[in-house]
Amino acid sequence: MSASVFRLSHLLELRVEDEHGHALGHIHDVRVRQVSRATATEPPAYHVDSLIIGRRGVGVRLGWRRDPANDPPPPGDVVAWDDVLSIEPERLIVRHRDDARQRDRS
Repeated sequence: MSASVFRLSHLLELRVEDEHGHALGHIHDVRVRQVSRATATEPPAYHVDSLIIGRRGVGVRLGWRRDPANDPPPPGDVVAWDDVLSIEPERLIVRHRDDARQRDRS
């Protein structure tokens, strides 16, 4: 994935497919992490860490999950940013995951 600048809001509700064309759902939340602290001249830097997809992701986005530390989304609902292969206008393509949870989670 090349480093490019875009609005995170563009990702929300974008369809997610693996590299073989299998539908995995839609993006409902974007997780970022702080990678540098603010200085006197620069704001802190953030990088996208992961994407929350699937029906349960809607609850995460709306804040229905009361304690994210003790009630994290299921592994099948989280896509690591490192697994993103391309961002297209109508879909996001991710690396194929070889697990039984991979199915349409719209």
